[in-house]
Amino acid sequence: MSNAQQVSIESTEFQPKNEYVLVKPEELETGEKKTESGLIIAIHQNQSALDRPTSGTVVSVGKDIDDIVEGDFILWPGTDGLELEFTDGEFMLLRYKSIIGSKK
Repeated sequence: MSNAQQVSIESTEFQPKNEYVLVKPEELETGEKKTESGLIIAIHQNQSALDRPTSGTVVSVGKDIDDIVEGDFILWPGTDGLELEFTDGEFMLLRYKSIIGSKK
């Protein structure tokens, strides 16, 4: 996440407001990936906006959210979210409506 907004605090000190969710995204894969049909796909980190993280673990949620909790695994479109870089790593801040699925 090269365009991340820098924040001079740890993620545990940050509390999202209202309908926002703070997420620790999964690392993007690089290298080659082979599909079931045998097609080899080269994956390069940060090729475009569509290559941004699209899944991760919820770190904290705003007070208006009651069905997503800390520790849930979620999915969202790669074009959504604000990239934040806290002192303890890179995170995504998403609107609740951007979440397309979750797993407890």
